[in-house]
Amino acid sequence: MKTFRALTLAGMAFMALPSLLQAQSGASLMRNALEAQADRLSGIENVTITQEVMGMETSVRMEKSVVDGTPVLLPVSVTVMGMTQPIPADDAQADWANPFQEAWVERAEVVGQENMGGHTVHHLAINDFSDLDLPAMPGSEEAQGEMVPTSIEFWIDADDFVTRKVAVNMTATRPDGTTSDINMEMWMEDYRTVDGYLHPWVTRTVTQGLAESMDVDQAEARAQLEELKAQMDNMPEAQKNMLGAVLESQIQQLEAMLGGGGMEFTITVTSVVVNSGSPL
Repeated sequence: MKTFRALTLAGMAFMALPSLLQAQSGASLMRNALEAQADRLSGIENVTITQEVMGMETSVRMEKSVVDGTPVLLPVSVTVMGMTQPIPADDAQADWANPFQEAWVERAEVVGQENMGGHTVHHLAINDFSDLDLPAMPGSEEAQGEMVPTSIEFWIDADDFVTRKVAVNMTATRPDGTTSDINMEMWMEDYRTVDGYLHPWVTRTVTQGLAESMDVDQAEARAQLEELKAQMDNMPEAQKNMLGAVLESQIQQLEAMLGGGGMEFTITVTSVVVNSGSPL
């Protein structure tokens, strides 16, 4: 009887072994990503990134901060159309190119290994978000009501541990108490090194379900769309050259939202300045 019980326990332990190894492997990979992040940021104090998104150029100054022993870049100011505004510390979100945190290590699980654009990547997932502080993804500030993540996935380069892709699945609660699902996927491409700092020069974001999560008046949205089109048609040529790209992007986003499609935009970096002596 004792022998049978011992064999049964041994069998149960053997069956549980793959999941234990997978969890250990996930933690190990996340630890490697943290160490690579710390190494990349070792000589970096601040970075100013100028980029174009939805037809508008912005400059963001980010400064290195240590969060629970982990170095991250946090935005401190943003410049749009020549006007610089500070970013309150409570609103500062970590750069998704270097997002990893110590608290994530034991939460990471291995999904598998894949090929992404010629790069071998580790596919990791986190499904437990208790006490975790997650950076906001581009576009998420547009949603209304409460958004709760259900899973977050990372595709991390197997060679240098940079982030190639992030996907977040969320459940959004509207102001009226009803819920809907949101999926955000973000691809980080064309990594370049400037004065020791490695950053993706192209970031593509696709969001599905965001419009459904918002308390949008369809008639009002369509009226806004027609107003934007009228502005484009009646705009003086000089003004159109200055603001036309911004309005055109807004029109495309509204049309996609009203058509039930996903919202997509691309952030294209135009310059990176490392360790500048003064803020913007």
